[in-house]
Formats: sequence, C-alpha cells, structure tokens
Amino acid sequence: MNTKIIDELTERSLAGTITFPEQIKELIANNIERYSVDLAGLTKSAYDINGESYIHSFSFDPGTSAVAEHFDVQALKDAILDSQKGVTTYQRFLHRAMAAGCCFYEVFITGKKVIYFGRNGDLHTEYFPPQRAD
Repeated sequence: MNTKIIDELTERSLAGTITFPEQIKELIANNIERYSVDLAGLTKSAYDINGESYIHSFSFDPGTSAVAEHFDVQALKDAILDSQKGVTTYQRFLHRAMAAGCCFYEVFITGKKVIYFGRNGDLHTEYFPPQRAD
C-alpha cells in the first residue's frame, strides 16, 4: 500500500485542492477499496484490496466543535449536499458533520456508499454518485 498517496490525498482534501470524486478515482487507482474517518479521534484508516491497512492521524482544527450528542440526519444530509455541489470545503463539511452528531464515517468505494454514524449507533447511508429519485 502506498501510504504517501493516502497522506497526500488527505492533505489535499483538507486544503480544498481535490474533490471527493477526484479522491475516489485516485484511491481506486491505488487499489484502496474503503476508508474510514474517526472525527472524535481524528484518525483515518485505509484498506486495500489485498487486506493491508493503514491508520494515520490527520491535522484538523475542530475548534470548539465537539461531536454533538444528537444525530441530526437532515443537517448531515444538508452538509453532504453542499459538499456534493462544491459550495463548501471539506473542513467546513467536517465541522457541519460533527455538529450534526456524526462521530465516524466509512466510505465503501467498491460499494459506492458512505455510512455515517452517530455517537449512539444511529446511522445514515449515502450513495455515490447521488441516486436520483425518478
């Protein structure tokens, strides 16, 4: 597993120089099938198709924001939508996700979905690309 790529993609995401779709494309090219982000512990874990894993801390200033106790799915959906539209930065998305009670999320690249978790085990699943309701 090329851990330098994972570190670089995390830094670029936090700096706002890469979009989520661009990051996913790079991860696929580097055989990463899923990753998770722990917003309480500020760690990111990546898992490749060969079963290798890599855990690292990332620098993110949550400010005075702690993960809210109540899991507000609508506030989380609003943050996700703004992120998908490109009208917010990744750091701002993280702040909003924490305020919505998200403490952890897992991105399943091959499954094309993200599962967001609250502090009490509540969860919300978001598919990518966004699925249309026809």
